[in-house]
Amino acid sequence: MSPRRLLPSALLIALAAPAPTRAAEPPSHDEARDFLRSLFVASPYRLNAIALSGEIRYRLASNASPTWQPPRTGEQSVTIDNEGLHVSICADCGDEPAPSADALKHYLSPNAWVRSDDPRIRSFARQHGRGRSVRTRMAGLTEAVRAHMNGPIDYRHYDDAATALEKRSGDCTEFAVLLAAAARARGIPTRIVHGIAYSGRFAGRAHVFSPHAWVQAWDGRRWTSYDAGFGPFGAGHIVLAIGDGDPAALRGLNRATRQLRIVDAAQIRRDRDTASN
Repeated sequence: MSPRRLLPSALLIALAAPAPTRAAEPPSHDEARDFLRSLFVASPYRLNAIALSGEIRYRLASNASPTWQPPRTGEQSVTIDNEGLHVSICADCGDEPAPSADALKHYLSPNAWVRSDDPRIRSFARQHGRGRSVRTRMAGLTEAVRAHMNGPIDYRHYDDAATALEKRSGDCTEFAVLLAAAARARGIPTRIVHGIAYSGRFAGRAHVFSPHAWVQAWDGRRWTSYDAGFGPFGAGHIVLAIGDGDPAALRGLNRATRQLRIVDAAQIRRDRDTASN
């Protein structure tokens, strides 16, 4: 998938703007681009495809007070020692506890953004989310969302899933809410994660982590990432916040992103499939 899809979640722009003027008038393209660049986190190294397909351990630093740390997931472990904050990312790096029954019910229910009860969403999900396993259904839905969202990129708004389905355009947030809604319509609990993702070149900058949003689906054992906007999940996806699609729960994410630095990044192991080729 082209890195042009690696764009800021529109909620980041909306939350940074003072109310009420921005609520009535979206930022211009130039304003949105400048704001996006203010949230870039520089990578200390060029990360190639082999490294991104395996495990990378990052050393992070943050000026946030009190001490802030990203969440643990099934793909992301977080530790703190005398050298600082360490985050390891790979397909099975994390040890996040299993969610409660109430949490799974919450992540299976529709809301104002993840409109899994909308008839159009349900029809789309039935058509593309076939298969017995969660992995098969999610793979089909991810590819279908990627193919469907072929309109112009617009990161000045935050549309709900049904609007995204109709407009066929948006940024990573619209990709994520549509995928989450389609998955919930097929009986798969999903949550939306917000963080930063690595790009070799984006918006005139080289080797940066840019704001991004994608989906994690519960398969009965663990939460697994699916990214319809940028392509397969890899060690360049760093989760900073977890939500259900409602932007109100993510206030403060801009500040955390601006205060974040990646001090070091080391490849710990290569993907076994890649290494055997």
